[in-house]
Amino acid sequence: MRRKTIISLVLFLLTLSLSIVILVKNRNFLTDDKQGGAGVVLFYGTTCPHCKIVEEYINSNDIESKIDIEYKEIYSNSLNAQELKNRASSCGFDVQYIGVPFLWDGSNCYMGDGDIIEFLKQYN
Repeated sequence: MRRKTIISLVLFLLTLSLSIVILVKNRNFLTDDKQGGAGVVLFYGTTCPHCKIVEEYINSNDIESKIDIEYKEIYSNSLNAQELKNRASSCGFDVQYIGVPFLWDGSNCYMGDGDIIEFLKQYN
């Protein structure tokens, strides 16, 4: 009887530990903020003309030397597209009306070349 109790307890603790790990990983996936300094996520599409405008601004003003930018293409990557929807939703955007370019700074969202460039001007 005692052996069954110990085995049951060990299985329970293993299940509990695994559940905690899964919950923590899922939470980090949904809120994967850049840590340790300024960083942003820029969602873009390969054929998006407004994305090209933002790219040209970043390159001509050497923005990447001043801020860490993670680029995520959404047209051919469904995981990135879903992450874009999650970020936009967390900022109160209607996901039916989201487009690229779209920038997330860790707490705020910016959509469109004008809004994004205005945000990036602080790094000039």
